[in-house]
Amino acid sequence: MTKNISTPNEPNVAIGVGMVLASFLFMRRMAEVTQVVVYRGEERLDDEGEDDPDRVALRRIPKGIEVYEIDGPFFFGAAEKFKDVLAEVFRKPKVLIIRMRHVPAIDSTGLNVLRDLVRRTRHDRTLVLISELQHQPLVAMRRSGLLDEIGQDNVVGTIDLALAFAQQHLTGRPQTPIDAAAV
Repeated sequence: MTKNISTPNEPNVAIGVGMVLASFLFMRRMAEVTQVVVYRGEERLDDEGEDDPDRVALRRIPKGIEVYEIDGPFFFGAAEKFKDVLAEVFRKPKVLIIRMRHVPAIDSTGLNVLRDLVRRTRHDRTLVLISELQHQPLVAMRRSGLLDEIGQDNVVGTIDLALAFAQQHLTGRPQTPIDAAAV
């Protein structure tokens, strides 16, 4: 009769493999649930059936401004999706608004994607505005130093304030912090 002898490490390996698989599934799911929508100047999208009075499609987006609305957690997979969208449609607008009203959390990958975006756009003389930051992303941006790179005056509380600030920038009027209380 042969005995099946198991080593004490087998349960640890199984737990480790299970954790790795669960992590990959989590990242995949987060990438699937997070959406990135682009709104460009003078472009109107047909969004009938939407009942959100704060949706960007109801606002006039002047030429030279692009709004990227992120909807969902801004983790690894979603950050990659955001980079892909930027690579496809980025035309060097004069103002780029990143709307984050539905971003409950951001990780280091998301922070790095935003940091890279801010640095690239600064080189192109594009103003980056962040609107409607929730608590966790705001804290993460502060701790990482990204908020200082963006500039606290460039973080505003609503899309309407962001669009007004963007319009000021386009017309060359003096820029003043519109909503410093948002930060």
